[in-house]
Amino acid sequence: MNPFKGLIEEELERFEKRLDEVLVADVDLAHDIARYMSTLKGKRLRPALALLSGQAAGLQESEQVIEAAVAVEMIHAATMAHDDVVDSATMRRGRDSVNEVWTGQIAVLMGDFLLARALCMLVELGNLSALGVVSRATERLSIGEIFEIQIGEQQDTREASYFAMVSDKTASLISASARLGPIFAGAEQRVIDSMGRYGELLGKAFQIADDILDFTGDATTMGKPVGHDLREGKITLPLIRALQSAPESERLAIERLLAQKEKDEAEWSRIVDFVDAQGGVAAAAVTAREVSAQALECLSVLPETPARQALELAVRLVVERNS
Repeated sequence: MNPFKGLIEEELERFEKRLDEVLVADVDLAHDIARYMSTLKGKRLRPALALLSGQAAGLQESEQVIEAAVAVEMIHAATMAHDDVVDSATMRRGRDSVNEVWTGQIAVLMGDFLLARALCMLVELGNLSALGVVSRATERLSIGEIFEIQIGEQQDTREASYFAMVSDKTASLISASARLGPIFAGAEQRVIDSMGRYGELLGKAFQIADDILDFTGDATTMGKPVGHDLREGKITLPLIRALQSAPESERLAIERLLAQKEKDEAEWSRIVDFVDAQGGVAAAAVTAREVSAQALECLSVLPETPARQALELAVRLVVERNS
């Protein structure tokens, strides 16, 4: 059931129609891939946030924000295609990834095409504020992806490093989406900034929830194997929290194991069991709730409306999601 039904249902239908239109490509191969990617629908969190934040800020005409939301979703799709190549992932949202159906090279080039088309759409809108917000978010997203690899390679389990990476990699584009609605509504800067902070915190909560699901989620529902991120060498919050609470001797033993280049199944199981025994998942869940509470506070700049209530609901859904 769509929790936003009736609020932005018509706008989301127009969003889907417009997204389908702009995914048309002259080259047959690009067109085929774009059509395939359109079947890998996500939760549409970013366009929903753009539309809801606009409505909450008093937006009267939604055409421009729909166009901007389409561009943001294309950027998100491009980064997912690139991610799957970097991670050698074979599945995306329960289906074969683009690099699995075609090749890694094609997936990267398709991601480049989507990024370029998205930025062209934003330029054509003629709103420099919106273009600047999304362009900076895309830059942050890219550096966050690189930082995530660095953290994994260096086995950097510092909490500050984790949150800096998450802020750029996951939260940047969600924050930009939440800013777009107020920008096109002509809202005051304090409203735009507060909604940007809302999106930033929501993005952090989203990533923590994703980290938790890596340990607790169902592989079929998630569309990737449980423990996949950990096995890919990614440093996640449940692991960090477990290391923080463990006795020094046990922490050092796990850190040595993490630094080991090759691990067999028994060693991976030992790491997973360690996170469970040290309460890493529960501790991460506490942080997710704390971050989400901060996100809710940011909405105080908005008047009490159904759109604001939907933005509040979005926070709860992100933290409580099971996929």
